Amino acid sequence: MLLRSLHGLAPSNDPHCVLASSEPGLPVAVVPIPASGTLTNDFHATPRIFVAHAGLGRRSYRRGLRSLELQTAPRMIEVVEAGLLFERVEWSGSAGRCVQIQFPDAEVQAMTEGELQALRLRTRHEVFDERVSSLALQAAEEVVSGMPSGMLFMRGIGLALLGLLSSCHSEHAPTTRCRKLTPEQTRRICELVRTEFGRQLTIERMASELHLSPYHFARLFRTTFEMTPHEYVQCARLDAAVRGVGRGDRSLGEIALTCGFASASHMTATMRRQLGFTPRALRQASPRPQPVVQPDPGAPCPDDGKALAPTEQAFDDSAAN
Repeated sequence: MLLRSLHGLAPSNDPHCVLASSEPGLPVAVVPIPASGTLTNDFHATPRIFVAHAGLGRRSYRRGLRSLELQTAPRMIEVVEAGLLFERVEWSGSAGRCVQIQFPDAEVQAMTEGELQALRLRTRHEVFDERVSSLALQAAEEVVSGMPSGMLFMRGIGLALLGLLSSCHSEHAPTTRCRKLTPEQTRRICELVRTEFGRQLTIERMASELHLSPYHFARLFRTTFEMTPHEYVQCARLDAAVRGVGRGDRSLGEIALTCGFASASHMTATMRRQLGFTPRALRQASPRPQPVVQPDPGAPCPDDGKALAPTEQAFDDSAAN
């Protein structure tokens, strides 16, 4: 019986299993994301991409003495260069499936009539590119449903992917093009900080909100907000503290704890270092209670400007607090 959708493919814990595949043209395959599994000597002879369709969890790659801990989430992309070897790959989480598309040199040359001799990808992890993921998932749906639209449709998808990957994800792609959080990811992080800045808000907590590893989240965050997660959370805390002190109806200790500082002295030292004045000086300059203006939930976002300028002091990015 012919399957009509990716959702109809049963998951598998066997990382060697191929759930569906296509021939001829670019090799497209649907492979499992195991709930729990291990793969050794995972060699990729040709450049390829993996696009997650379903499944959430963690995975780790080991190459020599280096290990990389990553997350898995739907529509997340892994870009893999030719000749890459992972000595060990491990998965844990909920089972799912992903689409693998390879780009052998002969197929690339045939599809582009020799204009592109090879697609030289750069290995990149936890990539979100809606154009690439949508095309890859369309190709997989076409394969699973028996190629109802024909080879011309698949050829068009393949050419579109070659163009996008060559311009944005190859070793010749402009280095000035910095990856950033998507608008939806940015909105979610803004909302998270707005509602939880008074708590122990770590990089791990912020990264898990977007199903990213802390390492890649910190890199994307910095290119998006032009500051580290620690600095951003600190700005939100200072902004709330300044409003609380100016209002004048609570003690400094209460304001400090509410805003996520360890103590009144911690809040005072941070305010003096980053803003150039102390809470007492601010309170003396504001003898009458001032109405609190609720901040716009989107105010801290990069397109709308920052509540406070980031400090020039170097911070440890291992945690947001």
